[in-house]
Amino acid sequence: MEAINRSLYLMINAGDHPTLAVLWLARVLAQQSIVLLPLLLVALWFRGGRTARAAALTALLCVPLALLGNLLIGLFFMHPRPFMIPLGHSWLSHKAETSFPSDHATIFFAFGLALYFSALRHLGALVVVLGAAVGWSRVYLGVHFPFDIIGALLVAIASTWALVAALAWRNLGALLIDRLEQTHRALFSRPLGRQRK
Repeated sequence: MEAINRSLYLMINAGDHPTLAVLWLARVLAQQSIVLLPLLLVALWFRGGRTARAAALTALLCVPLALLGNLLIGLFFMHPRPFMIPLGHSWLSHKAETSFPSDHATIFFAFGLALYFSALRHLGALVVVLGAAVGWSRVYLGVHFPFDIIGALLVAIASTWALVAALAWRNLGALLIDRLEQTHRALFSRPLGRQRK
């Protein structure tokens, strides 16, 4: 698997003399594009209705949950960044720390998936695609491996599913318990009342 990871990295990573326009685009995606997410949160909250606000809140909760997952993975699994080996070319300065999974890609994927599963499907899909572009840029610039981006997507899927399921259970669970209690009273209130007499 590591051989595949490295081979894919060398296919995507910028060479000795990258095109300046592509290098500029990669740097913008890798470093500046993350500013779009808080702006999007503000827009959803102030310009959207109740559905948009619920989606914004879900995204705001999903991102730290996903980053917590990354932190836990990093505590138990240290994977060096490409420039630490060294492999390929690095066009972006970064601390020498574990690369798996990518925090930047995780933030975009978790944010996008939260919107997607909160009824803002088109916007959520757009943010996920932007996350994939951010992932590409970080591999291109030499600070991540391709599997770091795939790992980020998997962490984002797991954390988003867990949070959305928990929120759904909170609503559905309350309704289900209400129904079961009504059924319980209908079935057992008379027999229990007779026993007390």
